[in-house]
Amino acid sequence: MLEKILKLYVMAMAGDVRSPIPHLEGPPGCGKSTSVELAAEMLGVNLHVINVSRLSPLEVEGVQMPHTPEAQAEMILKMLPATFWTQLLERDIVLFDEFLRGFPEVYNALLDIFTSRKVGSFILPKVFIIAASNSATTYDPALEDRILHLPVDDPRTNKRAKQNLAEILVDKLGLLPEMVTSMEMNSLLDNEVLPMYEILDHFKGKGSAAGGRLQGHSPRNLIGQAQLREIQSSSLKELLDMNNHHACSKSKWQYVLLPNGKNPNVNYVEQSKRLPKDKLTPVQLLNLELNHQLLELEAARAEKEGTQADDTDDIFDPDPPF
Repeated sequence: MLEKILKLYVMAMAGDVRSPIPHLEGPPGCGKSTSVELAAEMLGVNLHVINVSRLSPLEVEGVQMPHTPEAQAEMILKMLPATFWTQLLERDIVLFDEFLRGFPEVYNALLDIFTSRKVGSFILPKVFIIAASNSATTYDPALEDRILHLPVDDPRTNKRAKQNLAEILVDKLGLLPEMVTSMEMNSLLDNEVLPMYEILDHFKGKGSAAGGRLQGHSPRNLIGQAQLREIQSSSLKELLDMNNHHACSKSKWQYVLLPNGKNPNVNYVEQSKRLPKDKLTPVQLLNLELNHQLLELEAARAEKEGTQADDTDDIFDPDPPF
C-alpha cells in the first residue's frame, strides 16, 4: 500500500490531478493511516489529518467575522478560513479520515474545494489529498464519481500482505523477529485478524461479512491488548507465551513481554537488569520497565496476601497456647 500511495503522490502532484480523490478502503487497524504517515515521512512533507465524521458543514469553509476595512467606517463580514486549510504548505499531504461517515452537506462543500482548490477567496497551496474509510458505500452518485476506491491488500490471498501484518505486530510489541513466521503468529492472524477482511467481500458485493459488520480484532486492537497487559485473545496469549519461552531459552531478555507479573525464568530479573540500556530500542526499554513493575507489584501482592494469611491463622488458631 505504501508503494501505491507514493506513486499516487508523484502522479497527482506532477499532473495537478484534482479528481478523482484516491480513497483507501479497508477494515479498522489495517494500516491505511499508518501507510499515509510513512509516505509523508519518506517524502519529507507534513501530514494533516482531518476526521470527516467530526466535521460540521459550517466548519468546512470557516466562519464569518466582523471586520472594518481601512478608510471605511462601516463594519462588514469577512470569511476566515478554517485553520486546517490555512496551515497547509506546498506539497503537504492531507488525509481525510473516516471519509464516508460525514454529513451530506459536508461532502457538497468538500467536493467543490477538491476541484477548485479554493476555500472562499483563499487559494490552497498545491497539496496531495487522499481519503480513507472502513466502507466503500457512498450516498450520492456525484460523490462516487469523484473518488477512486483503492481496497487495501487482502492478506487472505496475498502472502506478502499477511506477512506485513505479522511484521507490524512483532515490531510494535518488540517480540523476537522469528515470531513473524511462527505457528502461533499464523494462528493469531487466521483466528483474529483475517476475519476482519471479510468486509472487503461486502464492499465488492459478495454478500459476506454479515451486512458489513466487522468480525475478529484488528492488529491495532491486539497491539493495544498487549500494551495494556490485558490479554483477552487466547491466540495472542499463546503468541506471547511462546515468544517469552524462546526469548528466555536463548537468553534474549530484551524481547520478553510479560502479560502479567509472573516471572518467566529464574534468571530473568537478574539478567534483564544487566542489559545495556543504550543498546535497546524504545519499545524494548518500555517493555523492560513495565515487566519489572509488574513483577514488583505481583511480589508485593503475594507478600501482602501471605501476611494477611498469617494474621488470620493467629486469630483463628483452633489450639491456642493457653
